[in-house]
Amino acid sequence: MCGVCLPHCPTYSMAKNEAESPRGRISLIRALHKEKIQSSSSTLVQHLDNCLACMNCHTICPANVNYPKILDAGREITRDRHTLRHKLIQSLLFSILTAPRVRHVVKKMFGIYHWLGIDRLLTKLPVYGKRPFRLIPRPLDLPTPKYFTESKNSPKYLHANQGVRVILSNSCAGDLFSDAVGIAAVRLLKALHCEIREKNHCCGALHQHGGYSKAATKLMRDFCRAHTNERFDVLVSTATGCAAQLNRYPELLGDTTASILAERHVNINDFVLQQIKRHKPKFKPLPVRIFIHKPCTQKLVTDNPQVTEQLLSKIPGVQLSFFQSETTCCGAGGTNFLMQAQLAERLIRDKISELRRGDVEYLVTSNIGCAVHFQAQLRNTDASVRICHPITLLAQQLLYC
Repeated sequence: MCGVCLPHCPTYSMAKNEAESPRGRISLIRALHKEKIQSSSSTLVQHLDNCLACMNCHTICPANVNYPKILDAGREITRDRHTLRHKLIQSLLFSILTAPRVRHVVKKMFGIYHWLGIDRLLTKLPVYGKRPFRLIPRPLDLPTPKYFTESKNSPKYLHANQGVRVILSNSCAGDLFSDAVGIAAVRLLKALHCEIREKNHCCGALHQHGGYSKAATKLMRDFCRAHTNERFDVLVSTATGCAAQLNRYPELLGDTTASILAERHVNINDFVLQQIKRHKPKFKPLPVRIFIHKPCTQKLVTDNPQVTEQLLSKIPGVQLSFFQSETTCCGAGGTNFLMQAQLAERLIRDKISELRRGDVEYLVTSNIGCAVHFQAQLRNTDASVRICHPITLLAQQLLYC
């Protein structure tokens, strides 16, 4: 309760309201637990919902307060006090993300939407500026998957089943919004002599942060069971949000399998950087300016805060730029950019202005939620910025030697 975290909290910095700070939220959850206030309070629910779960407070706390656990507990108590609209959107999102067949159908619908040119038609209508239309995703990563198709003339070592045995875990949201990350990751890891097995099981992160702990626990146990009999050296995750959740498995589940998975887990950026240093592949020059966005979850999954720039510096000719406030949350916050739209737009406004002022060709981020949020905000601007994962850019520029 010292308040050291307050200047590092994006919602407190914006509202200057104690209830919008980590300390204030902890006090509210404590009072809720002791039944001094009612869980039906709409103000209480709003204060807890506004938290972006960026965990700046958690990483800076001198007393090591377990803020994620406290926040999850508070949201579990208040989860049934949301509006009907909130519940419907959240239920729909969870249903799509956790069901592979449903995701496949929705992806086909997105493809038909763009193939028919409905998005281009809507740009001519006044309603296009409305947020729901801007959030209908376009294919996120450029280049598109066709750039990663292997030909008969591809080097033999791309198909070599030797070296590190990797289970590649793609995020549910990544599978829905962008095929290119997974395709690029496979191509790059094969070039780095890894034996790859792809998995696509939900890690339970969104349910956990939404207060649905029982559903999250079931998803986490299903994730663990799917990997129980697998022989692998490393579990590699492609999204920082999933990576942060996987690192919490021992605390949340407390069993041996969860501990083994967490111990062998590494985010793809760290793993690829390690393998590049080992195998020293070459990359084609790319003389463009690239803005690097560091997701809040990145600091929870790596001990190397410069991992993204170290990766991209392997590409000759790139000019790396950073946002003036690197540590400020963009407002995506899991599903916050959907549920707390006004707050999310206010938080990302300065970053969008920086992108529009600069001569930027690529925006690189390792979090799928942040990528979708940035894309939605750039839709009505004249900025022709391509948004992609750092692994996608590396795979695009990979040379065979």
